Amino acid sequence: MKQFFKILPHIQIILALMLLTFAIIDKFNSAMAFIDNEITKNMLIAFSVCAITTAILLVHEQRRSK
Repeated sequence: MKQFFKILPHIQIILALMLLTFAIIDKFNSAMAFIDNEITKNMLIAFSVCAITTAILLVHEQRRSK
């Protein structure tokens, strides 16, 4: 379980960056149609930024506490 909590923020960063990439691609190339709703796009961007920030802070805290 301890190993899971060490790897979880890294997984969160990867997934959030993927979602953020999809949102940006969808803004510039709407033919890709990853996301069709404008409100969903904005919420996805906000979620991704918050998830990345939270994960980075958690990684920093874990490394500092060693």
